[in-house]
Amino acid sequence: MRKRLRNRVATLLAASALMCGSSLTLGATNAAAAGWTFEKGAVSSNGSFSIGAYYNGTYAGAMVWNADPLNGGSIPGDAFQVVDRLSDGRGMEATMISPTTGRVATTRGHEATYYSPWNTGNLDEGTPVYIQLCAVKGDYADCSLAYSGHA
Repeated sequence: MRKRLRNRVATLLAASALMCGSSLTLGATNAAAAGWTFEKGAVSSNGSFSIGAYYNGTYAGAMVWNADPLNGGSIPGDAFQVVDRLSDGRGMEATMISPTTGRVATTRGHEATYYSPWNTGNLDEGTPVYIQLCAVKGDYADCSLAYSGHA
């Protein structure tokens, strides 16, 4: 009887140690995941959308895709721009991945808070667009996925 009780206690202690070790490992994983995160906003009916950039949970900047002109044309359509809001030595840079490559909006070389000029180009209505936002410094970049909206 004593031997059976001793085995049960040993099993309980081993299981408890395993659970405790798992909790510590999971906690370390969450802490190691800190850094740059990106979040896509909802796509509006006209195809416009935004991507927010966060560093350790602090809002750092964004990319805005504007499908149609606003404010009587003062904000162009088929255009995107970035803003850098965090004075951390990094800039924000967005690149159109599709349908046209080579279109870039960047805050490189400017201090926060800075809005890039709009990067414009005419696209057919309804054309899917894919844009990627990166936090950049020199040759190094932390980037989002390429998120989509439409012209």
